[in-house]
Amino acid sequence: MARTRQIKPETLFFPKKLMERLASIKAFPLTLVEAPSGFGKTTALRHFCDTQVSETAQVIWRTFSPESPNTSWKSFCACISAFDEDAAERLNAAGAPSEDSLSEIREIFGQIACTEETYLVLDDFAAWKLPNAGVFLSALSEHSGKGLHVVVASLVLSKETRNHLLPSIRFLLLQEAVLTFAAEDIEAYYREAGVSLTAVQLEELQQITGGWIMVLYLQLLSIIETGQFERGGMQDLIHNALWNRLPESEREFLLAVSIFPRFSLTQATALFGRSAVETEQLLREKRVFVHFDRDARRFYLHALFQNFLAEQFEMLPETKQKESYLAGGKLAEQAGDRVNTLRFYYLSGEWERLLALPLTSYEIADVVDDFTKPMILDIMENTPFETKRKYPTAMVPLAFTLFFLHESQKLLGFREEIRQVIEQSELSQIQKNALSGEMELLYSFLTYNRIDAMSVGHRKALELLGGPATLINLQSTWTFGSPSVLYLFWRESGKLDEELGQMDECMPIYYTLTKGHGSGAEIIMRAEAHFLRGEIDQAEILCHKAMFTADSRRQNSIYQCGLFLLARIALLRGDETMLQSALHSMEERSRQNIEDLCRYTLDLVKGFIFMLLGRGNEVSPWLAAGEINDKRLVIMTQPFAHIIYGRLLLERGEYQKLLGVSEFGLGLSTIFPNLLPQLYIKLYQAQAFLALGNRPQAIEALQSALDIALPDGMLLPLAENYDGIKKLLSDTACAESALEKITTLHQGLTQGLASFRRKELTPREKEILGLLKMSLTNKEIAERLHLSPNTIRNVISGMLEKCGFASREQLKTLPDGK
Repeated sequence: MARTRQIKPETLFFPKKLMERLASIKAFPLTLVEAPSGFGKTTALRHFCDTQVSETAQVIWRTFSPESPNTSWKSFCACISAFDEDAAERLNAAGAPSEDSLSEIREIFGQIACTEETYLVLDDFAAWKLPNAGVFLSALSEHSGKGLHVVVASLVLSKETRNHLLPSIRFLLLQEAVLTFAAEDIEAYYREAGVSLTAVQLEELQQITGGWIMVLYLQLLSIIETGQFERGGMQDLIHNALWNRLPESEREFLLAVSIFPRFSLTQATALFGRSAVETEQLLREKRVFVHFDRDARRFYLHALFQNFLAEQFEMLPETKQKESYLAGGKLAEQAGDRVNTLRFYYLSGEWERLLALPLTSYEIADVVDDFTKPMILDIMENTPFETKRKYPTAMVPLAFTLFFLHESQKLLGFREEIRQVIEQSELSQIQKNALSGEMELLYSFLTYNRIDAMSVGHRKALELLGGPATLINLQSTWTFGSPSVLYLFWRESGKLDEELGQMDECMPIYYTLTKGHGSGAEIIMRAEAHFLRGEIDQAEILCHKAMFTADSRRQNSIYQCGLFLLARIALLRGDETMLQSALHSMEERSRQNIEDLCRYTLDLVKGFIFMLLGRGNEVSPWLAAGEINDKRLVIMTQPFAHIIYGRLLLERGEYQKLLGVSEFGLGLSTIFPNLLPQLYIKLYQAQAFLALGNRPQAIEALQSALDIALPDGMLLPLAENYDGIKKLLSDTACAESALEKITTLHQGLTQGLASFRRKELTPREKEILGLLKMSLTNKEIAERLHLSPNTIRNVISGMLEKCGFASREQLKTLPDGK
């Protein structure tokens, strides 16, 4: 090997063919740069953005790291907001990509506005770990931003993911071959770094590196140091070519920062123990292994190097590991990084530091990952009582986290110990009372959905606190995602009026404790009771009162219950304008209420309304398929979904399946219990048994439904199912007066629903509908029909109004020739 005068191992080299291929990014809506770790994807794209993108263009760079999919989704939406705030808001409301949300996400991508030259770089995309990454990227490639170029850098994606990514005029795929150095590239790279290769060395280097830039760099270090190439795998290469040649102080420093997913210069400087200038210089020298996120102002390690350091860290003595975690915890605490503060203090064994943190309940409960539950359980179970007694204020957030993680039995098991911790602490009596009050409020949730029992806890809490608690976030949902309060709290037949009275009496206590959380709940529950009894005017008056009350405290989940009730009232009255207004407002409110618990509230509302309108084909696919599970709905809300799914099975004539599934739904609805789904399911069972020729069981099921409904006057569910049960009513103990009311309600409902029969589409509208189903844009449809895009937009708007739809995707559900 011959050397030139100056050796520059930090040299960056970009082959001409690579930069020419990267220039193609400007011609495509989406480019996927896919290659194994160490092929220089990030470095090449940074160079492209720095040298080939106009200074007037906007470059938005998002590097993904291991975190919850929802956190990554919020970050992605924030990137979109840089050029289209409305689209970002709608995407955020749609929720992280899933089989339920991808259709809506695709539609939003198709409406993105971005006229200025913009590059959105999604680096280390595989770290997002999207289960449907291929479908997502396919949808993203269909974005409508004229100036937008999305660039995705990723490890090699799975074959299943790639099946959705066929190269097209909208999608460019660049793989490792583009990033691989040819012989002439290797020679030029080494020459620029100050090393001249012989023909034999070049051939050998090409064989052992395969043109892989990370390996080429490590071999460059080796040949500069020893005059020969290293053999072995990547870990050995990093160890021999780099790690063994670093000073001890630098190795200790890199191991110290390796516990951080990302770290600031301030944190790195503190761990290195030298000046910020020296620390930054060291990190810049290792730029092949250490990257810098310019937007977040954070450093992060290359994945290969991170994995190597993790192995080295594991070989450290336990005491040394704990020292590193303790130092990391202190720095994370100073930076306000609650996730790593908790993790590092826990791993350091310094649990007292964790207990001493001034955390609120939500600061711990929001840290939801696979590490959280075992960490909290370990701390609660294995921290000595004397230590807990020193930090009694930590008991509330820890206990709340157990509740949040659905460990109610564990929480009850700690109840006595927590009481003793607070009682034997050195706090003042006022402080002890406050903590005890917070705990009483928490324990009251364990008695859901017994209004009187919950209120006992509320009263105890208020007595001890003397004012509002800190446990409840006013912006959190009150309804668990349910569109009905009466559904949640009607639990005993014949006692609805008593339960309404309990709500009137108990909710003001709860409001005082929580500064108005759930405001309007007792009013909307009474409004729903009037409605289900057929007292429509009283229901509407109270509904508006409840909605106004809820909005005064920004209680969106209660307001949504009001909108659902207004939509149902509109059906009875045949008021199309009122229905569309309620559904439109529901969609707008759903954008605002993006808690996971409320992610599917809109689907439940629309599903129920469409079910009554005979538009089952428009019910959300997951609901129509009966995919009712913990992934979508909490246990409190799942029985409501069975009201919709059961009706759909009945309409499809799937009677045996209905009877089987209904038993599961009944089991769910007895957990708390919820009478409304029990009533509907019994009505469905009666009709299924009758259709199967089993009249005795049909009568038995209907009588069970009547026994639930009639003592409280819940007549509307009977009216909604009247056509299917009228042949059975004469064989039940249904009083004549009740039968007359049911019949009258049914007639009103039938008349109301008749007003919503769809108007026939014109031939032109049918023609446009066919093109819509081909997923053509307005511009593409206009070109085919030789019309202006504005005309197409107006026609589609008219079709939406005619059909009572809110989106193009809903129009696609119309049968051909409608």
